[in-house]
Amino acid sequence: MAKIGEDLNIGKSTRFPHNDPTKGGRPRKLIGTVNKELEEKGVLEASKAEILSCYLRLVNLSIEELETIEADNTQPALIRIVSKNILSGKGFEIIEKMLDRGIGKAEQSVDHTTGGEKLINKMEVIFKDFSEDAE
Repeated sequence: MAKIGEDLNIGKSTRFPHNDPTKGGRPRKLIGTVNKELEEKGVLEASKAEILSCYLRLVNLSIEELETIEADNTQPALIRIVSKNILSGKGFEIIEKMLDRGIGKAEQSVDHTTGGEKLINKMEVIFKDFSEDAE
């Protein structure tokens, strides 16, 4: 008869060996490894300026042009996803986010005055002597 816990593997590791290189499994892919593989395939990273430029160009396209881009499997994922989201029911929100990233959010200001006059940030400290010797 088995001892209590033997059948349930209590106290033993529950890690899956297929992702554990110490147990002979396939090593995990690291971001550096993926970047190296992509670079070897000729995939270059996009700069911030290129992404912003792409966003600002996409907002100038017609619905038909966006539909064509979305349907084209050879287009980069970012462009297809953005096109699809612009065409969805959340189109305005997506365009607003793209413009916020591309040209910045509209400036917001708050008036910190009272009746048109500036607030005075002045503090007066008064020390009073409460000892019996003082008057």
